[in-house]
Amino acid sequence: MDKFSSFFLSKLIKTVKDSGLLTWGDRILIAVSGGVDSTVLLYSLYELRHYFGITLACASFDHKIRPSSHEDILFVSGLCKKFSLPFYTEQADARDYAKKLKLNLEESARILRYNFLMKSAIDFGAEKIATAHHLDDFAENFIMRLTVGGGGSAIAGIPVKNNIIIRPLIRHAKQEIINFARGNSIRFKEDYTNYDKKIFRNFIRLNIIPQLKKHNKSFLKTVYNTAEILRSDDEFINAAAKDLFDKSSKLFFSKTAGNEPLLSQIVFNRKDLINVHRSLLYRLLKISILSLCQSRDIVDKSKFLKKPIVSYSNFETFVELVKSEKPNIYFNIKHLISVRREYDNIFIEHFSLNNKLAFKSFNFNFTAAFGKEIKYKYKLNELDKTKYKDISNIEIKELGRSFFIKQLKERETLRIKAGILKLKKNVSVPANVAYFDFEKLKFPVTIRAFEEGDRFIPLGAGGHKKVKSYFIDKKVPMKARKILPIILFKDEIAWVSFNSISETIKITEFTKYAGIMFIK
Repeated sequence: MDKFSSFFLSKLIKTVKDSGLLTWGDRILIAVSGGVDSTVLLYSLYELRHYFGITLACASFDHKIRPSSHEDILFVSGLCKKFSLPFYTEQADARDYAKKLKLNLEESARILRYNFLMKSAIDFGAEKIATAHHLDDFAENFIMRLTVGGGGSAIAGIPVKNNIIIRPLIRHAKQEIINFARGNSIRFKEDYTNYDKKIFRNFIRLNIIPQLKKHNKSFLKTVYNTAEILRSDDEFINAAAKDLFDKSSKLFFSKTAGNEPLLSQIVFNRKDLINVHRSLLYRLLKISILSLCQSRDIVDKSKFLKKPIVSYSNFETFVELVKSEKPNIYFNIKHLISVRREYDNIFIEHFSLNNKLAFKSFNFNFTAAFGKEIKYKYKLNELDKTKYKDISNIEIKELGRSFFIKQLKERETLRIKAGILKLKKNVSVPANVAYFDFEKLKFPVTIRAFEEGDRFIPLGAGGHKKVKSYFIDKKVPMKARKILPIILFKDEIAWVSFNSISETIKITEFTKYAGIMFIK
């Protein structure tokens, strides 16, 4: 081995030791495409396998992007035969996958590749997956993040270790890798798509970085050192944010089809956040989103789908949501995550869960999009007099629910009266149910959404009150106000559903027959 090769491997050894990438006895799966970077990684780790005390296997994925991609697989297979290493391979059409899931090609290929690597690692019993990311990749990623935006951790670039993924070549420049290959007569495959400047990453690598290197010969090292400082600062602030998250968040779980617990909603009390520094609020929002994403598979159960990036506008909106005097604010992140405030409660949840409104003790599901006002109106001109049916109902299609109303028999009326008038034990009435004096029923019965100017006499009140003012006093969420059914007997509001009936239809000692109406 020549002097340069010895220096190259010594640098790799230092990276491994400094970052604790390998442990004696580890089984390592190396991701090899056949290109110069991954081929050199394979040769290097094979050369050092006894030094590190590791057992190797190789994995190569065919994305079917290039007509000649199968030749790369054959090439890598030949290397594995040469070194007597286990070889894993699989293929899938990344373009079809991208169209199916509406992803860009790079993201589609990444998901397919890493899912394959995970499966292969499990089969081989690997503790680590080694990839060939290097210093130029690091700089490309740094510039890309600066261009599209992101917080300190995003700009800090590719980590040397991320869970079971390790990157032993992260401190090696591309030219060092090429020189090592040439010095040791290592053959590799060229991927012509790496020279397509229409791809943003390639444009940065081929056009931007060479110009920056002219102004600073140590540009790659400068970027890496700067990123390491950013990463160190970010880790410190993240630790403080995680501590705040653990102390102030309430986590709510649902069950998957396999009866596994699934984090579905994170709730904060605004009072715990109102005086928190902006930098901590940013991390708190990010930790919440990542916690939800790690718990729930958004696309095709992929562990390696990129998570929603918290943009600067998202962060500013979140700060406003926390600091504002307005009691009801909401925003969405990439149609995946919903963040909303209802008075002193702040909810962070998956967007799909916005179709479920937990109101009082009753879970009210509705089909409309979050925050949109729904207009509907249905009328019942008479009760169903069918011989075998004692209840009338109307489907509220916009909500995916139905309204029911019926007259109670005399014996049931006596029980309800006794409970309500406290002659016996109080009747427990669910929020979606209302009992009333049936003789106060007037037709038509109208079921509609809230309208500006609505007024009624809440049960126990001395006079009329605007429904809007009633909602505010009772802290009814803005989300609920727009969709809760309002029930009218003729032209007067009889019931603001899930809240209060009107004083005018209440059951009294003079009630002969009680009625019941409910929504389910």
